[in-house]
Amino acid sequence: MTGHQAAWPPEDIELALDHDSDIDSDSEEIHDAKGNLITDEYVRDAISDVHRAIDEGRVPVSTSRPAHPSLTGARTHSPRVSFRVPEELRERAKARAEQEGKSVSALARKAFEQFLREG
Repeated sequence: MTGHQAAWPPEDIELALDHDSDIDSDSEEIHDAKGNLITDEYVRDAISDVHRAIDEGRVPVSTSRPAHPSLTGARTHSPRVSFRVPEELRERAKARAEQEGKSVSALARKAFEQFLREG
């Protein structure tokens, strides 16, 4: 149990690893700034604390989608089209996109537009 009942995140908790940290063994113990042993239960409790804080409105949560610019230039959502390709084709697309200084999405849009124009 974390023992923290105040607003999340408590000001006295700092979980940071530095260059001297070596946590590759199950036997090593990690403690928070108050000396509490960090266990699986501690982490589960911390996650529950975060969910409770969100539910209670103590932590602001954005409800909007990440801001990607609209492809039309307007402030409207651009629809998404997705499809599966073989790994080899994906790798070729990544290489071509990198060569052209574009994203795979931009390359795919260009190819899709060209295909439909010629169709």
